[in-house]
Amino acid sequence: MQAEILSDDELADLTGYKQRAHQRKWLKDRNWVFIESRGGRPLVGRMYARMKLGMVNAAIADSNPPPARPAWTPDFSRVN
Repeated sequence: MQAEILSDDELADLTGYKQRAHQRKWLKDRNWVFIESRGGRPLVGRMYARMKLGMVNAAIADSNPPPARPAWTPDFSRVN
């Protein structure tokens, strides 16, 4: 089972950097949301990373979108 936070290796693969300062800069430059651990390690959620990379979880995706609104136009023929 995978952890909810990306591992050090996954974060290095994502950013292309092993140094934490460069990883944080890469994430900030691309407007990724992350928090820092006490040691300064950027912590990125696995589900957030999947969403940012365009992967959609089948459990989250709504397979039944709301029905389209019918085209309705008011009838002003009886208005005085």
